[in-house]
Amino acid sequence: MIFSAIGGLIGISVCVWGILHMRGSTRKYAQYQAGRLAQQLGLNVVEGDPATNLGVRLANPEMRRGHSPSDPLHVRVVLTGRPQGLPVELRYEYREQTEGVLTITREERFACRMTVLAGRSFPPFEVTSRQLRYGTVVPLQDLPELSTGRPDIDATYVVSSAAPDMAELLGEMLDGFAPLAGTGVHLLGDGRGVAFVMQNKGFPFLTSSLNHAVLMRDQLTALARRLDG
Repeated sequence: MIFSAIGGLIGISVCVWGILHMRGSTRKYAQYQAGRLAQQLGLNVVEGDPATNLGVRLANPEMRRGHSPSDPLHVRVVLTGRPQGLPVELRYEYREQTEGVLTITREERFACRMTVLAGRSFPPFEVTSRQLRYGTVVPLQDLPELSTGRPDIDATYVVSSAAPDMAELLGEMLDGFAPLAGTGVHLLGDGRGVAFVMQNKGFPFLTSSLNHAVLMRDQLTALARRLDG
């Protein structure tokens, strides 16, 4: 009886600690909530729950509960607006699904990027940090590497495009992303918009990037304006 009572008290204590820990994490990392980010960036939450925490997955109740093959998890948040005249979008999506009975397999998909649309089309490009202390940035496009004409920029970033003029323009603009360089820079230009791509298990790491969300918005907007000519 005594051991049973002690075990029950321990179990209750663990549950209470877990609840308090999660509540503390929710408050501590509130700056990554969709609504807070929207307010900070001058955007509107057009899809998803404003309370969803983009940076700390376990701060969200729906992400802490278990999932089954018949009950997959899908969280999607979209923020949009034109705070500086050009369309800006911050899009976040997380999927988690388990399959199987005797052998359980778990599939996780993640995507998060901030995009600013340019007013006219431009040659596709990609920029990735060349060296990081803890990892690498994985490119998404198959484009030739070009020199920007600036040895300091070329030593820091891999700039890829089929258009030499685009590499030269990027060489002029990448200084603005210097505060993000320590945790990784990944810029993607698809011909219509310029995006900063973030990862939850890789680089650029999501929370480190979102700590500079306003700077990211401003530099992407400045780059989009240059692409407009």
